[in-house]
Amino acid sequence: MLASKIIHVGSVAASYSLFFMRGIWLLRGSPVMLRRWVKIAPQIVDSVLLASAISLAWQLDYSPLNAPWLAAKLIALLLYIGLGMLAFRFSKTRKMRFVAWLGAQAVFFYIVAVAITHDPLLSN
Repeated sequence: MLASKIIHVGSVAASYSLFFMRGIWLLRGSPVMLRRWVKIAPQIVDSVLLASAISLAWQLDYSPLNAPWLAAKLIALLLYIGLGMLAFRFSKTRKMRFVAWLGAQAVFFYIVAVAITHDPLLSN
């Protein structure tokens, strides 16, 4: 279980780092965004992140049905993905990309806070 947690936390950090840097490059119009690794690396990291999350939930016998904080994380994850898609694919203006990118980061930090506190309302 410890290995799964280390992999999960490491992939969370890597995923956020890639998301943050891709946002900076996108907003600056950097040609780095056109490099193949910039498109592939996040998919690999996020796949490891998802696999480690499922592994941890299974090992700890957590389910969104019996752990409201986990259900909140999953719903927030869908919002994060949607905002990320808006920021990187569907927004037409730089301002909208920026707003979606910032919103996705706020959701990301909510997910992390819920993971730490196990409280979807963050009332602790």
